[in-house]
Amino acid sequence: MKKTILASLTAALLWTATVFAYPAIQVYVDGQGITFDQPPVIVEDRTLVPMRAIFQALGSEVAWSESDQTITSMKNGDTVKLKIGDSGLYKNGQLKYTMAVPARIMNGRTLVPLRAVAEAFDAQVGWDPQGYVVTVISSQAEAENSNTTTVKADDGTVVLSFRMDIPKSKGSYASQMEKTLNEEAKALGKAYVDTYGKKAKTEYDTAKAKGTSFSPYYYVGSYEITREDSKFVSFYGTSTQYTGELQGQRSCTSHTFSATNGKELALSDIIGDSEKELQGFWMTSFGALIDEKPTNFYSNAKARLEKNLDIVGFYVTKDGLGFYLPPETIAPNESGIISFTIKYDL
Repeated sequence: MKKTILASLTAALLWTATVFAYPAIQVYVDGQGITFDQPPVIVEDRTLVPMRAIFQALGSEVAWSESDQTITSMKNGDTVKLKIGDSGLYKNGQLKYTMAVPARIMNGRTLVPLRAVAEAFDAQVGWDPQGYVVTVISSQAEAENSNTTTVKADDGTVVLSFRMDIPKSKGSYASQMEKTLNEEAKALGKAYVDTYGKKAKTEYDTAKAKGTSFSPYYYVGSYEITREDSKFVSFYGTSTQYTGELQGQRSCTSHTFSATNGKELALSDIIGDSEKELQGFWMTSFGALIDEKPTNFYSNAKARLEKNLDIVGFYVTKDGLGFYLPPETIAPNESGIISFTIKYDL
């Protein structure tokens, strides 16, 4: 029998709202957003990131020598070395780059220049200065379910790229789940190219003729599996796109499937609360986030919330439920995706 949130909710709400006072630097490696224990920083127009997280995201091993403050990373027989405060980056014993901003230690964390270390392993690096987004495509990007497409200018330059990565479920009905998500990704890719491909080529040609810079358009996204057991397989996806606007535009979506028959589930298939009860719960919960940090939200956030309760999304977690609102619903784009999770026995 389905339970109700209101009847079984203990008091615990695990707030996980993503709110930034300024544009946070986002890093995607092969479509996967990277989480850092120390936020990336910009020093003299160079992006520096914690060493261990970025090397691991690139699929390389990394070692730190405290005695001489040297970083050594190895992948597929190649060895990359750099030293704190030293401008040289060495690959297989040969000087590969002379870095304008060397690796350094900040807040007890070792930070390395992102572009230099990524390109040392033959990865491609893109930077969106408006949205503060770094995209890294490794030389061996072979996601199990990766939907990609590009648009090139007449001279062969890539002016637009689309990528959506989907993890493989281990469940018995994985094929149906993957089919649903892949069909969605293909439709998104086609719509993105149809809408912005011609515009990107035109703007590139104009910039080339004027001798000015052009930032390629991109859409990069990925799903994560938030729960996978004998009851549910739930996917939560986020993406960022740049189309020449002032900010990188973020979006989110989710899908939850029954692990027994592969059917995609609505929230009403999982819990027994009425629509009115749920809307009251969302007004209270999202309202608490607004009250906690009102300056991070629109001045009329609660009125906007009340008008958009029909677009609240959900996903299932290992110990409860997550609810979210798309960016710009109740807060500016730079505030990201506003969400919270609750502990709930399903």
